[in-house]
Amino acid sequence: MTFLQVFAPHLIKQTTGIRRCLGTMLDESMFQNDSPDSNRGTSDLNRRESARNAVSVEVVMAWHFNPDQPVRYRSVDLSETGMRLRSSTPLLEGMTGTLRSVLPEGRRLDRSVMVVWSRPSGTGSGYEAGLRFF
Repeated sequence: MTFLQVFAPHLIKQTTGIRRCLGTMLDESMFQNDSPDSNRGTSDLNRRESARNAVSVEVVMAWHFNPDQPVRYRSVDLSETGMRLRSSTPLLEGMTGTLRSVLPEGRRLDRSVMVVWSRPSGTGSGYEAGLRFF
């Protein structure tokens, strides 16, 4: 069974129960962008190794520099090899972390990721980042 097969069924099903996370959880929109280098990013070349699927759900990340502080993001799309997120601030290329869960299901995933690119969103508001699973 592939990661996408495990991940995607929970995105399609509508559930009414929302599991609450214990402790404090940040919403990525709480961060402010102090970076003057916000236009950094990679080219628009498609280097994707597998097909992507449009998936808009809330995901919970724990970055390795602060694993006890989970942060919520909105996904844009998902593939076998990674996912694209929306963020209010640019994420640093090379940053690593763990994809903890998908909300509202709250299913625990614990999938290691690395930020491979970050750029301003095409909508002109916020940023997008590409994460690779490893």
